[in-house]
Amino acid sequence: MRIEAMGLRTVWLGTLALWGLLVWALGLGGLGERVAPLPDDPSMLQRLPGLPAASTQRLGDFSQYGEIAARPVFAEDRRPHPFFLSADSGQSAAPNVRLTGVLLTDGFKMATLTTEQGESLRLQEGGAAVQGWRLLSLAPRQATVSGSGGTQTLELKVFDGKGGQPPTVLGQAGRAAAGQGQMPPPASAPNGQSNATAPRPPTQSAPNPVPNQAPTPSAPAPSSPAPSSEQLQAIRERIEARRRQLQQQRQNNPSGQNP
Repeated sequence: MRIEAMGLRTVWLGTLALWGLLVWALGLGGLGERVAPLPDDPSMLQRLPGLPAASTQRLGDFSQYGEIAARPVFAEDRRPHPFFLSADSGQSAAPNVRLTGVLLTDGFKMATLTTEQGESLRLQEGGAAVQGWRLLSLAPRQATVSGSGGTQTLELKVFDGKGGQPPTVLGQAGRAAAGQGQMPPPASAPNGQSNATAPRPPTQSAPNPVPNQAPTPSAPAPSSPAPSSEQLQAIRERIEARRRQLQQQRQNNPSGQNP
């Protein structure tokens, strides 16, 4: 059985080898090189469409196109409207963004832009575009950006004192505290008095706390106006006069004698 199986396998391999040698011999003999194209068949040719003869006049007279001017195509009501042509002044339209901030370091450059809607955009040089705006170059007070309107150079404006928010207005309590912080010095006694020391204010004892007493709302402190320069000058003159009076009393009454 084994010998028969080996013989059948050998027959198949020999057959394949003979077919391979035959195809190789035919290829060397010029198999496939003698294929020649067929001659042209006139019945299979198709005629090209004929072109109309070229006219000598391509455009007609201007009067033939009067209906186009009377009924313009690009007008909504198909009626002619007057239009005016204005010469270009050479000035580009104002940019719709403003340069409001510049940040420059050794390795970081960023500009802050503000749109007409008040939105703040932060652009980094060499970074991705933000809402269609890209930062090209940055200087201490100048930035070059590219956007929908093309390349623009924006200047960092200096505040001219116009606009902005007004200063914060102090309330009644704040003005009262400011007035109490600038209390004028006590007025000096009249010239007829010889007391050198001012009387001490009586000490007040703290009131005893009352249990279960609801806190009463404190009334706002009345606003006291600050003393004017004339009042301060008058107070200084009184103090100087009082000092001179005390010096004269010490000179008239030596330390070893009783008054």
